[in-house]
Amino acid sequence: MRRVASTGLLSRDPLLSLLARAHIDRSSVIRVTGPSGLSALLWLCRHGFEQVGYLKPGAGPHEQPDALIVAHTCDAASLEALLATGPHVREGGALVFQSPLPRVLGFRADPIHRLLERHGYGVEQCHHGYHRELHVARRAPRDGWKAAA
Repeated sequence: MRRVASTGLLSRDPLLSLLARAHIDRSSVIRVTGPSGLSALLWLCRHGFEQVGYLKPGAGPHEQPDALIVAHTCDAASLEALLATGPHVREGGALVFQSPLPRVLGFRADPIHRLLERHGYGVEQCHHGYHRELHVARRAPRDGWKAAA
């Protein structure tokens, strides 16, 4: 097993490697949301993440974490609802979630990527599996987001 120097995380586990590449470490403020949120929260705690909590989807007061892990597969409609009502990460924070593989794209952009961009997120990583894509998107600073729009 190889240790990632900047985070101290073991890199053999694919999820740990993904989190390390997204600059999410054991001291990051991480929130999970979604129906499988409790399982994700327990997994993160068992792997030494110190500041993990659960946030109920929807509007409401909450802190803006360094990372939000969505513990269910988001189609475009459920991602749209999450991006519109929250919870949200801080500016510069990471959103980690899965979506179904898009139907044939040809030369068009992925609709999930376009949706993220409309809400001020830039896609940093997109991993294609057999039935799903795993995304890591970073929330842009408000100034940069308005300038790009």
